[in-house]
Amino acid sequence: MKIGITGSGMIVRVALDALRPIEEIDVTAICVREQSLAAGKELAESFGIDTVYTDYERMLADPAVEFVYIGIVNSLHYRYAQKALEAGKHVLVEKPFTSTAAEARELLRLAESRALYVFEAVVTPYSPDYLHVRELLPQIAPIRLVQSSFSKRSGRYSDYLNGSVRPAFDPALAGGALYDLNIYNLHTAIGLFGRPNEARYIGNIGHNGIDTSGILTLAYSGFAAVCCAAKDSDGECFTVIQGENGRIRVNGPPNLCSSVTLQTKDREETFTFDVPDNHMSQEFRAFAAIYHGGQWEQGLEALRRSVLVMEVAEQARLDAGIAFGADRTSPFDADR
Repeated sequence: MKIGITGSGMIVRVALDALRPIEEIDVTAICVREQSLAAGKELAESFGIDTVYTDYERMLADPAVEFVYIGIVNSLHYRYAQKALEAGKHVLVEKPFTSTAAEARELLRLAESRALYVFEAVVTPYSPDYLHVRELLPQIAPIRLVQSSFSKRSGRYSDYLNGSVRPAFDPALAGGALYDLNIYNLHTAIGLFGRPNEARYIGNIGHNGIDTSGILTLAYSGFAAVCCAAKDSDGECFTVIQGENGRIRVNGPPNLCSSVTLQTKDREETFTFDVPDNHMSQEFRAFAAIYHGGQWEQGLEALRRSVLVMEVAEQARLDAGIAFGADRTSPFDADR
């Protein structure tokens, strides 16, 4: 599994660190914008990458690149994924998968028509705690209430307050809390329970129209779910699933959990999990296993889940009146 990387921002460095020890994956190239060439060369030297490109089309023409990892600003995910698929490359797209539901559905169409793998690089569906929760759910059913909370004050929030708007807080680049931390909560809810009947969002809207934090409510048949996320403040991170016959608590954020506690009228038991040094290693190992195992249907199921997440996220965003601006036209206008 040979990967070409796009971008040179913080998330790319985290991804490269996660990929380094995975023997099934070889990073063969990296593509950066012209003004980030020095950063690209530094990453190539640090992580043993053979080729540095400043032209995305040239990297897509490289036969040594099988997959393209897209780690640039949210608003460019679709355009770069589309180009990669049209060039016959498999794709790994950082979360959020796209900016709109229509973009997500088009990537699904391209992947199906060309028999190419497309994965959203989000760890939640591949985490051992999430998979264990799925097994435990029948013990507490029927489900009545779900609460998920993921709050972490962004290191860029102070800049935002001072008028310096980075991509994470820029509505023109599909930033905000809903499309960042709440995507993890949404993957948890949709992965466990499927499409909700209704999604509503109340955001704390900042000076430029972006949601710096907010509450997403999901209505299911017979129960409700609430997903809280904040980039403007810190808070306890957890998921609690309440059923008529007990409850399950996920202790920690949905991208890095160390334990799950099951409590019923008969018993209480805590299950612990190894926390990797880099949480992204879990998803990359899962992608490699699916690809090398030829598990096309499993890959397609994951892709359809990502499309559904974007459909619900967009519905919630529009309900809250959060508008995204037009994409920038130049490649790599901002790295993540």
